[in-house]
Amino acid sequence: MRILLVVGRKKRGKTSLVEKIVPEFIKRGYKVGTIKYTTMDHDFDTPGKDSFKHTQAGAETTLVLSPQRLALFSSDLRKKNPDELFELFFKGYDLIIGEGFKNSPYPKIEILDSSRDREPLCGEKDNLIGVVGQVVKKLKVPEFNLNQIVKLTDYIEERLFGDRETR
Repeated sequence: MRILLVVGRKKRGKTSLVEKIVPEFIKRGYKVGTIKYTTMDHDFDTPGKDSFKHTQAGAETTLVLSPQRLALFSSDLRKKNPDELFELFFKGYDLIIGEGFKNSPYPKIEILDSSRDREPLCGEKDNLIGVVGQVVKKLKVPEFNLNQIVKLTDYIEERLFGDRETR
């Protein structure tokens, strides 16, 4: 399993970039999962629903299973570090694309808006491997724009997986 993080400040297009590269990797035959980090304290479960009542009754983890999907609500699992969660939920996947997690050690693509961003959040020491957008301060990583999704995916694939002929 390889992990790639898409990082950047709020409202820069991280989700849009994830939406563009996920299908490109799937088209190439990879099994892809995503994970998003948020600083907001969302209430993911719906008040009044049975799963919400289970949590209100004291369950630390509740799994909701339907014929098409499953949902997991857990305060207990949130205490695990991202590595443990990746292994637990994405075993057998080729690629996990995380949105956020800028302080994690995994390879990162940062999305920038040169009209608003004077400096990138990350540098080479943070395992930054590429930038989408124009950089005011030149870095030693390749720059791409949002219209270069195939080229960006080629680059990420080479960096994370090496020669795709031997994959």
